[in-house]
Amino acid sequence: MLLNSELKVIRWDYRMADNILEIKLQEDDDKLQKMLSSKGIEKRVILRTCNRLEIYFHDEAKFSENELENAELLKDEHAIRHLLRVSSGLESMSIGEQEILRQIKEAFDLAHKQGRTDKFLSMIFQKALKVGKEVRETTEISHGKVSIPSIMIEQIEKKGLLNSSTIGVIGTGKMAATVVKYLKKKPSVKITIYGRNEEAGSELSHLFKVNFKKTLDIGNIVEECHVIVTATSSKTPLITRELIEKIPRKLLFIDISNPKNIEESYSNPNVELINLEMANQILQENRKRKEKDIEVAETIIDRELRKIYSKLAEGEIEGYIASIYSRSKDILSDEIEKFSRAIENGTEEREALELLGNSIVNKVLAPETLTLKKMVREGKTESVREFLDSAMKFTDRELYSSSEDHKENQSQQVQNHQLYQNP
Repeated sequence: MLLNSELKVIRWDYRMADNILEIKLQEDDDKLQKMLSSKGIEKRVILRTCNRLEIYFHDEAKFSENELENAELLKDEHAIRHLLRVSSGLESMSIGEQEILRQIKEAFDLAHKQGRTDKFLSMIFQKALKVGKEVRETTEISHGKVSIPSIMIEQIEKKGLLNSSTIGVIGTGKMAATVVKYLKKKPSVKITIYGRNEEAGSELSHLFKVNFKKTLDIGNIVEECHVIVTATSSKTPLITRELIEKIPRKLLFIDISNPKNIEESYSNPNVELINLEMANQILQENRKRKEKDIEVAETIIDRELRKIYSKLAEGEIEGYIASIYSRSKDILSDEIEKFSRAIENGTEEREALELLGNSIVNKVLAPETLTLKKMVREGKTESVREFLDSAMKFTDRELYSSSEDHKENQSQQVQNHQLYQNP
């Protein structure tokens, strides 16, 4: 019964202070998976990006204060709404970014491959992907430069540094990879990746067909490049004020790291720095231009949220109806056995049939009858009257049709279960 499933999400994101997200992202994934399993959370989807770490689940679980330190816990409607907002790009650092939709799909696909999804999570995440796609097709929320890397590269282009320039990218992680992906769209740019992680650097070099140098000798990197992009998780600045003040020629630094990789308090007219704080000003301007698109997106989310709860309610009712039919069939089977024994013992067939019919009617309707009487005693007479008025209006034809529909629904549920088990 899907309605008994309450979605929960434990989340950390880029809005949190004191490098909380960076610390969480550096934690070992296997350790996180083992912790969740130890809590009995077998069905879960983990969304991990440069800007967020979110764990979606619906099992009951208790966490210590240390385990949820600095985290935000959302439940039920708040959790579902949050996921729909994430998929729509409304929770992104850059409103309307496209990348998050792919990241959600990859997170769900991985969880499904690992056997960590179920009917409830599948329904919620498929809906989230559908909503994210509809928002982007219905509005212009994803038009223009909508990601931090694309905005930074636009700034490089505005300064005329994307023509025959040498650009160095310091870092071998996801953000660095995204920067290189965007830069590769500019064929006249020479790109070199710098970093200490030879395995990751070589992988990016092979993937994007660019140079990789296993070094963080900033002096040499400065000599080789016209533009330097820093995208690492270093907790201390890689490029210091003293080093910057010694640079004798024009150089542009782009710092998309959090915490910052480049010290700001320098004095050198040759050097220009653009960092996340400056990019955020551009993002805020973009957000203002997209206010109408955001309103449309939120309207779509509200509509789909209502549909989700309607579907969950239908799922619960279908579960109850299925149990009623199952119980009735058990009663029928028992009564047929009694009927057969009665005939064998010499009871007249008509008398045995009357006993069979009366017993089936009484046993099938007993739970509902007792429940209705209990509701009347509790002062819920109006609800009972409304239910009975509706029930008595059905014709024999409609009742027969309902019975056939139930058989068809049971068959469809079996097929859906088979499809779900064998995607």
